[in-house]
Amino acid sequence: MPFSRLIPLSVLAATFAAAQPASELVNPPGKPTLDQLKAAAIEAETRLPEAKSDPKGYFDLSDARRERLTQFLPRTLLKLERRERVHIVVLGDSMLGGAQAEGGADPLLAAFPGVFAKYLANQFYFTGGVRVARPGSTFAPKERAVIGPEIVLQPVAAASMVQATAALTSEGFQGMPDLVLVALGFEDGLSGTPLADVESGLRGVIGAARAKRIEVVVAGPMLQAAEPAEASLALTRGVSSLLQEVSADEKVLFADLGDLSRLIAPPEGLSEAHRSFPVIARQYQTLLHVEPGDSISLATNGLHQAMGAILFEDIMDGAPSVPWEITQAAGRSTGADKHQLTAALKNTGQTPLVLNVLPLLTTTCKPQDASPELQLPPGGGENLSVTYTLPQAPDDTVLRLPLLVISGSQARIQDVTVPVVPLSVAITSRTTFNHEGVFNPGFDIINADKDRAVCAWTLDFQGRKFTGKLDLAADSHESPDLKLDLGLKADAPYRQNLALKLQIDLGGQKRDFTRQMEIVRNLGLKQPVPLSTADGGESAVTIRFEADSQKLFLICDLNGLDLVDDDTGRAFDATLNLDARRYGQRLTPGATAGIRIHGKAADGDATVEKLAVWAFGTGYAANYDEKEITARLASMPDGKRHLTISLPRAYLYDHEWALGNGNSQLGVNFTLRAAGRRLSLTHSNRHPDDAESLAVLELTDKPTLRATVRVE
Repeated sequence: MPFSRLIPLSVLAATFAAAQPASELVNPPGKPTLDQLKAAAIEAETRLPEAKSDPKGYFDLSDARRERLTQFLPRTLLKLERRERVHIVVLGDSMLGGAQAEGGADPLLAAFPGVFAKYLANQFYFTGGVRVARPGSTFAPKERAVIGPEIVLQPVAAASMVQATAALTSEGFQGMPDLVLVALGFEDGLSGTPLADVESGLRGVIGAARAKRIEVVVAGPMLQAAEPAEASLALTRGVSSLLQEVSADEKVLFADLGDLSRLIAPPEGLSEAHRSFPVIARQYQTLLHVEPGDSISLATNGLHQAMGAILFEDIMDGAPSVPWEITQAAGRSTGADKHQLTAALKNTGQTPLVLNVLPLLTTTCKPQDASPELQLPPGGGENLSVTYTLPQAPDDTVLRLPLLVISGSQARIQDVTVPVVPLSVAITSRTTFNHEGVFNPGFDIINADKDRAVCAWTLDFQGRKFTGKLDLAADSHESPDLKLDLGLKADAPYRQNLALKLQIDLGGQKRDFTRQMEIVRNLGLKQPVPLSTADGGESAVTIRFEADSQKLFLICDLNGLDLVDDDTGRAFDATLNLDARRYGQRLTPGATAGIRIHGKAADGDATVEKLAVWAFGTGYAANYDEKEITARLASMPDGKRHLTISLPRAYLYDHEWALGNGNSQLGVNFTLRAAGRRLSLTHSNRHPDDAESLAVLELTDKPTLRATVRVE
């Protein structure tokens, strides 16, 4: 074969020409030289658009996504890339409700965790899908029968972050999960669960998961928009901002499901703040619906779709930015009931911005005065000032102040957190069990200011005054040494609700930091104890506990209650909480799941609802048959009526059950709703399933003179 058949003649000619001395090359008239052609090619190349290779949306990760997942979810990423089955436990409250799947499929598939899991399966699996593991369910576990690797969702219900660790360790760990999706905080925000308890619950979940090498993702709660929307839209934002802070501190991924910028698009041209808010509220309300009998609005399928997309985007890429930022936030008390927020708003974009800034109402702070409209040039900024009224001194050491920022068709709630300045008070004692007399409530006075604070304090407790002075350096705190005599006596009321009136005088400016203290004496067997209202008022309704080697009994005497069936056929609802951990464990934080009972006004058996596997405290994990717990309403010959509840001792298998021993104890509470009243053994601002919200029952008919003391 001739050599010219292997190499094109043009290439041979160019090679020959390059090999000749420049002086010997003769260029034909009117023809460009090789150097001219080369220069023209380079110049033309510079005018071409830059070559870009967009990352594939499926099966292939961009470098940024891979780096992010490797940092936060390395073990989950490894299984996904190997196209292995991934098991996700979904710890969720009522925020999971409202979704409706087609074809008899499990509704979790249409809820935001299912939507998120589908995005994840599409990203990593060629075939396969999402399956729901819900034992005993009548729903179809999958939407379509496709063979391939699966993402398995295991729903675990919890009403509060307080219950999260107990629910996870007792039920969630049964399936050996790879990932825990924490979808709690919605009900906590609506019910006002103390944020310290929410934080403790989330850190407990993260710690328990890490101990088993399980990864965690946190989904911040959705927004509520019940009427009036201005009073409800921010109810979950305090919880959301706290969860985001804890997630950042614990280095776990967080997704804000209440990010309005990805849920609605307000129309352009709403230049006045008071006109913008109703439009935004109505837009969001179209994504909600109310189930019959429920008092809260749940998400529609459309909102679940949007929240699932937010969850996927925030895990894979992080939250998208908006063309503004809030910096240099600070707060300061300006009077007995006034607090001023100052902050700097900056336009981070390339075009002018007109911002409407609406401070939202919270349960502790009411905005009073603000400058709602700001005009910012590109790169420019302006200071914002908002004055709030606080009906009482904040219980926390920080204020969480949500600001609704609107610019054109974008809206986002920015959560601003500032320390309470100049002084705040924290409680370090919380709950103390088996207390015997002299008590220190644990007031910690905090100076979060940059200046020294010299103050005087006065505490009024049952007519006795205690005084002192403090010299606090900047960013410091100190606790007065208080010794309060609780006056525990055998003839004292079983429950007392007392005020701890603390007043601090800083340079003539006085501020009250009153806290409530509940004292509940330890109960014994066979001793009638009156139920009371939240304000401490006693009733004629009493309860008493009895026990033998086989069963625990609760007998409630319904004195003075006229039971009448309501529209649903119920005359009463009762909840019994039992913390049946052993003595040493019961003195540590934990949670229960209340035994819920309801019945009609007529004599007969009441209905005991299904029990959680961890009903009797953190660490319990059993499938209980609720039929083994009996509840019966009966009329006595003397005309009195009793509700008697009994449950088998075998269900409390982790308890030492030493009858006659004052240190063999159960944490207990009983709440009765009947005849328009709500009566309880003990009352607390803490979640009713929190083990630290319970009283103590000693399994003896001669209880010791000790008490549970709570400061809130």
